[in-house]
Formats: sequence, C-alpha cells, structure tokens
Amino acid sequence: MSNIINQFTKLKKRGALYIFAGTFITKFVAFFGSIFLVRVLSKEEFGMLSYIENIYSYVYIIAGMGLANSILRYVILGKSVEEKYGYYLYALKKGLLFNFILIIGAALIVYFFPHPDSLKSTRWLIILVIMMLPFQHLIDDNLYTIRAMFDNKRYAISSFMFTFTLITSRYLGAILWNLKGVIAAKMFINIFWGMILCFTTYKLYFRKIKPTTLSYVDRRTVDKYSIQYMITNGIWAIFMLNDVFLLGQLCGDSTVLADYKVAYVLPGNLSILSTAIGVFIGPYFVRHENDNEWVRKNYLRTYRITASLVGFSAIILYIFAKPIITILYGLEYINVIPIMRLLTIAAFINSGLRFTTAHVMASMGQIKYNMIVSFLGMLIQISANIFIIPIFGTVGVAWTSIGVYLFMAVVLFVIFAKKYDLKALKI
Repeated sequence: MSNIINQFTKLKKRGALYIFAGTFITKFVAFFGSIFLVRVLSKEEFGMLSYIENIYSYVYIIAGMGLANSILRYVILGKSVEEKYGYYLYALKKGLLFNFILIIGAALIVYFFPHPDSLKSTRWLIILVIMMLPFQHLIDDNLYTIRAMFDNKRYAISSFMFTFTLITSRYLGAILWNLKGVIAAKMFINIFWGMILCFTTYKLYFRKIKPTTLSYVDRRTVDKYSIQYMITNGIWAIFMLNDVFLLGQLCGDSTVLADYKVAYVLPGNLSILSTAIGVFIGPYFVRHENDNEWVRKNYLRTYRITASLVGFSAIILYIFAKPIITILYGLEYINVIPIMRLLTIAAFINSGLRFTTAHVMASMGQIKYNMIVSFLGMLIQISANIFIIPIFGTVGVAWTSIGVYLFMAVVLFVIFAKKYDLKALKI
C-alpha cells in the first residue's frame, strides 16, 4: 500500500493529475457537445455536418505539413530556451505558409469534386470550414508547446477552455442558425483561441528571448520527422474518415451517416483514457528513449494500465448500450445498438491494445514502423469496405474495423517486442 501511495505522490508532483483530469474533462465535454448537437439538429442536418467535418478532417491530415507534432519532440530536446524558441518559430511559420497554400488547393478540389446529390449543398460550407486551417494550426502549435514545457496545469486548463467554448458556441449556433450557425461558431472560436494562445505562449516562455537560428541539418531533421509523423497520423486518421466517406459515396444517404456517427461516438470516446495516459507519458519516453531497460519496464506498465482501463469501460458500454442510447439520443437512434456494440469491440482493440505501442514508438522517433503498419491496414480496410458496404452497410464497416485494428495491434506489438527485446525484462 505504501508503494502505491508513493507512486501516486510522484505522479501528482509531475502533474499527472492535471493531464489526466484535463484530458478527460476536455474529451468528456466534447462528447456531450456532440449529443447536444444531435438533439438540436435534424437527422439530415447532422448527417450533413458529419460529411462537412469529415471532408475537413481529410484536409487537416496534411495541415501545417505535420510540423506541430515536431514541437512535442524538439522543443523538449532543445538544450536552451533559445533553441526551444527556434524550433517553436520554425514549426509555426513554415506550418502557416504551408496552410495558406493548402487552402487554395483544397478549396478547388472541394468545389469540383462530384459530391452525392443529397450533399451538394454543403460544398460552400466545406470551403468555409477549410479556411480555419491556419488558426487550428496556431492552436495546436501553442498547446503542444505548453505541454513540451511541462507546464501541465496550464496545458490542461487551456485545452479545457478551448474545447468548452467551442462546444458551447457550436450548440448556441445550432439553436440560432441551425447548420450554418454551427459552422460560423466554430470559425469564430478557432480564430479567437489561435490568437490568444500565440500571445500567451510568447509572454510566458519566450518574451525577450532571441531564438536560435536552426541549421540546415536541424531543419531537415525536423521536416523529416514531421512529414513521417504526418503520414503516419494521416494514414491512421484516414481509417476513421474512410468509413464515413465510403458510406456517403456508396449509400448517398445522410441518415445512414447520422446513424453511423451516433453509433461511433460512445466507442470512439473510449480513447479518452488512452489519450490522457499517452499525453502524460509521451514526453518521458522522449527523455529516456536511449535507456532500453527503462523503456521496456514503463512500456509494459503503461500497456497493462491502458488495456485494463479501456477494457473495463468497453465492457460497461457493451452491456448497457441500449439504455445509454435511449437516454442520450432518444428512440430515433435505437437501431444503432448492434453497430455500436461491434464498434465498442473495435474501439477496445484500437485504444486499449494498439494505441500504447504506436504512441510510445512515435514519441521515441520510431515512426516508420507505425507508418508501414498503418498503410497496410488502410489498404485492407479500403479494399474490404468497397465490397462489404454495398452488401452489409454499417455492420460490415464495424466488422472490418475489428479485423483491421486487431491486425495492426498484433503487428506493432511484435515489432516493439523484437526491437526493444521485451524478453530481457526481468518481471
């Protein structure tokens, strides 16, 4: 018991409680925000919103050339505050330039893309949403910088405040102006917080500091890491987006999209637990990436904790799926319960078994393994869904997710076990 108390005390001093609580509350607020929108918007409007945000998410995959992710590695590794500031500014400026170019290209593609007839009216709203990319990049860069400076309390509070104001404004926008109000509110909040966080980061950490000018080698190293991370995250994000996109293209029915989106919300939020743990442990794996004994021991400890917490939550969600759906979404969505249960199994495999390995390897710069495994999984997913969706619809999509996530979780674990020689660990 005394050992448990000592471990708890150490985690508290390091700010783990702020990370856990902040991430959990932030995700929890976002989850309930989606419920509110389902209640306010019609099923058709919610399906359209899902389609709009799904297309935006495709574009967001390459936003900023992935440079925001480099902050959580290179700002941590920076030997001085001047060097940290140099890495921060490089990611910020180059990412913004890339995003302005991306907006033009993405807007043209969206305009000429052959959207399904029932969703063609969303074209201009999608283009409007894409214009938020630079401000979303500012938010990501500055939140990651706060975390990289190990300012855990500020990171938790800032993340929560951004999410809370975003969800609240989207809800009010839906009440006042339906779907268009949701889009307008999201744009305003992203612009507001992008500017606020930029000012706050400079004032707190880099005021009157002259940044180090990165060498050519340093810039290329950051670019290589960022692009690899972007590709890996992008491939992984496509997993989540392909389901909605292929359903929209092959079914062409906004109500089908709404059903699947609702069925996925609760299982998808099991990642609250794994993300909270990952946000906290990632920087420590960066610091100890050359200490294989430390990596082995703490990887297995993190893996067990994550799998246990996510697994327990998944069991509760699976058992009580019917009353939860009825209470939160109403009888209109009672038909999604079988799909939701299958997606709960998929979410456990993803968040409970795959996430820890992928996150730890990415934190330590071993991104290429994630990239290869994710790419193989994506090919399997797309190929399977093209044949399965026309026959089995959303149920087929859920079964495909289970199979693909399990494949990825097993392969990544085997790679990690061999690379870091888990058999050498004295348990």
